[in-house]
Amino acid sequence: MTNLAATYRESWKQHQELLDEEVSHRPTPILGMDPEFLLVQMPESKIVPASRFLERTGMAGCDSVTIGGRRIYPVAELRPAPSSEPRELLAHLMRAFAAASRSISDHSLIWQAGGMPQRGLPLGGHIHFSGVNLTGELLRALDNYLALPLAFLQDPRGSGRRPRYGALGDFRLKSYGGFEYRTLPSFLVSPLVAKGVVALAGLIASGYTQLRQRPLAKVEVHTAFYEGKREVIKEHIPALVDDLKRLDGYARYERYASPLLLQLKLGRTWDESRDIRKLWNIRAGS
Repeated sequence: MTNLAATYRESWKQHQELLDEEVSHRPTPILGMDPEFLLVQMPESKIVPASRFLERTGMAGCDSVTIGGRRIYPVAELRPAPSSEPRELLAHLMRAFAAASRSISDHSLIWQAGGMPQRGLPLGGHIHFSGVNLTGELLRALDNYLALPLAFLQDPRGSGRRPRYGALGDFRLKSYGGFEYRTLPSFLVSPLVAKGVVALAGLIASGYTQLRQRPLAKVEVHTAFYEGKREVIKEHIPALVDDLKRLDGYARYERYASPLLLQLKLGRTWDESRDIRKLWNIRAGS
């Protein structure tokens, strides 16, 4: 029996060493994004089409929606160059913001982001992944550890984006060989939220096999996500945050992830009515 136990321990040790080696050689995911925002004329809350100022292509462009069978381009979209480093990706995002600011010549307009800052026009914050395999397990981890916490932080006025847009597990394959995760609202609401989303996306993609909780498998939580019932979601936030902090790669992303995790702990929500230029320190025409 003693020899059998020793053999078992040695076999487990070898297996663990192989797992550790696999983790250490796992490629770092490359992230990109194309979050959206609106141009709004106040005090009328009138949406001004982004196509008045931005081309359809480029790092700062416009995106289309179809209304009444007619395609229009009301939404502004930032498309920063991808990176495996959160700091570099965020620097690329700032360059895209600057390009948008140079092109949007009407400085009286306010810029709004979130889920649905103006009624009837939902916004998305798609995250692009490459260098990581697209699996159902990864999508479920993103749903439970990123989309669900972000739904808890979202301005309740923007919850109307779901369920028509922002469905759980929504993805689209891309020509570059990766995929985009399409569930999130536009996280341009503040630098804190955007940095946190980038960090958590990278962290989850790197260590999703260690993230085992699935609160969204419960009917009441699944329903709460789509209906914006924050009190139901709140019960599951502490355990999700603890899991994220325990991941092997957390130290790599902690600088940008921890402020967002603190906001989750405090239970605050963002304000979709704000002009995001002030929060991002974007000067007119910069």
